[in-house]
Amino acid sequence: MADTTTILINRRPSPRFDLAGALTRAARETGWSPMRIGMDMIGRMLGQQRLRPDEYFVQGAWTGDRAARSAFVGATSNRRVNLSLIAKGVDDQTQLMADKYLAGLVLQANGYPVPEVKAVYAAARMFGPTPTSCSAEELAGWLGEPGHLPAFAKPVNGSMSLGSVPLAAAGPGRVHIGAKVVETAALAREVARLYPRGWLIQEQLRQPPEIEALIGPGIGTVRVVTLWEAEGPQVLYAVWRHPAPGTWVDAAIFGKPNVGCALDGEGTVTAAQMGDLFSGRALTHSLVNPDLPLVGYRLPHWPEIVELCRSAHRLFPGHALIGWDIAITRRGPVIGEVNSNPLHMSYQRAYRRGFLHPEHRTRLDAARQLLRKRCKGGT
Repeated sequence: MADTTTILINRRPSPRFDLAGALTRAARETGWSPMRIGMDMIGRMLGQQRLRPDEYFVQGAWTGDRAARSAFVGATSNRRVNLSLIAKGVDDQTQLMADKYLAGLVLQANGYPVPEVKAVYAAARMFGPTPTSCSAEELAGWLGEPGHLPAFAKPVNGSMSLGSVPLAAAGPGRVHIGAKVVETAALAREVARLYPRGWLIQEQLRQPPEIEALIGPGIGTVRVVTLWEAEGPQVLYAVWRHPAPGTWVDAAIFGKPNVGCALDGEGTVTAAQMGDLFSGRALTHSLVNPDLPLVGYRLPHWPEIVELCRSAHRLFPGHALIGWDIAITRRGPVIGEVNSNPLHMSYQRAYRRGFLHPEHRTRLDAARQLLRKRCKGGT
């Protein structure tokens, strides 16, 4: 019988964090007393880093010397850094980037590869010629039409892959959403309730067989962060993110740790981390096929990925820093999303160092100066 109790994940799980246990373990591993660890944590909560207690540990700010600890960012300082690299006024295109439908149209119109939009749900018909369902009944009808599935769906405005599911036919009145089969009508009612602004239904992308052998069929995107420097947009860093085994998106929304791989300038995996820097562990081989090495694997299409992100960045001159989610598919690299506020915590976990280390600080400071010159009203 189809399961209709819980369908979409629309909020990130908030696991309990054992602060007392973390203090004890950190003291044991560093040689500091629990009180000294606690005072250091409080200082980083109240200072510029604005780390939450859990962030202090899971992001790794409890390790290294004073300079290394000071380089870590949390959600608050991450956003503050990114906002400082966005121009004010008309050059701020944050809202455009947040709208996955409009951002996709802009990229597609300029010749960049994006997923094909098959249909959309929205409470109002505001998506031009795109087939649009405006009620739960219409959406259920579209999903049940032969030939419409498989597909992949996600909110028009959303983050962290919340509300995103693969869609596959599962017989009359039912649809397979990756982990289970649900009633089509129940799924449509939930979409109508949660996402009246829009829920995109796109083509279902497939990765090359060699990548699926490493990470499974769930799409693992490459987060490429570009920075507009003196020579134009350049890659600041890149992290290849894998879904947790048995899941279909690379965000940690299922209560299972995902994987982040640090990439060098040639697109080669130099380190891999499952989960965070406190409760996670380093990897050297695939979790799907343990005989396959992960560290040392070089991503296909790497020069094309770099050029794609650098070139597309020029469409957004008011943003000195942009995060790109690139899916490596059987038709080549595809831009999944563009982010004005990329989470640099993925860098910290994969590279095992704070984002604001001296090299990054120097490059970010220079990019801010260039932004002021490039855009009137630059921050």
